[in-house]
Amino acid sequence: MKQMIILRCFRPDRVRFAIINFVNAYFKGTDFTSTKSTSIQEIYDESTPETPIIFVMAPGVDPTEQLKRFADEIQIKVVSISLGKGQGERAKSMMMKSSLDGNWCFLSNCHLSVNLLPELENIMDEMFAAGNFQPSFRIFMSASPAPGFPISLLQRSIKMATEPPRGIKPNFLRMYGNMNKSFTKCEKDMEFRKACFGLVWFHAMLIERKKFKTLGYNTLYAFNDSDYQVCEDLISIYMGRFKDGVRDPDFEANVPVNW
Repeated sequence: MKQMIILRCFRPDRVRFAIINFVNAYFKGTDFTSTKSTSIQEIYDESTPETPIIFVMAPGVDPTEQLKRFADEIQIKVVSISLGKGQGERAKSMMMKSSLDGNWCFLSNCHLSVNLLPELENIMDEMFAAGNFQPSFRIFMSASPAPGFPISLLQRSIKMATEPPRGIKPNFLRMYGNMNKSFTKCEKDMEFRKACFGLVWFHAMLIERKKFKTLGYNTLYAFNDSDYQVCEDLISIYMGRFKDGVRDPDFEANVPVNW
């Protein structure tokens, strides 16, 4: 404590790191200084068909790919729609059909149609009261913080904040945690895994650099998980990605990757 007081006088920019080291040493762990992102598996285990799940979005994170990958693992079909102008009737019919088929209904960008949400909530109440749903049915919603969002819908839902954790290591572990249990099958398997490692490292640094705003860039851009997914798919193509589990006959393994 005395050392931190002296450090506060000469190097105030280092006080935050000194406090983190002090807390870690006192509690003999990093439970109070590191963040652990909640997984969709944990949220799903707590949910029921009558409890919507809302992803509170933040710049840098897109839960769409993570949700689809988890649905593929447990073999559930996801029916998604991005809310906006003219999508009201389609969203209503999709939600009712998904409840009967036992699929997952994913309503993304709900903040763009706040006026439609009370009507969707009324449909939920009628649907749940009549029992017209399968046990595997779930409603997922994603939205950025917006005024006018129905309070009753928030109170009945399970909220999951998708804000990326602070620090390169937590973001690094989060990206690997969001991947499939196995890498994409490619002709150059080991090269592809090494490239994914470097890509995850680079993506984690880009997310961490948001604190510097536009410094080093021409404009401010919120790098998110979709940007990483596009880059990973492009690398897998250059590495000879398998098509339906079969090698691509047109892939030339001797040709170097066009970096």
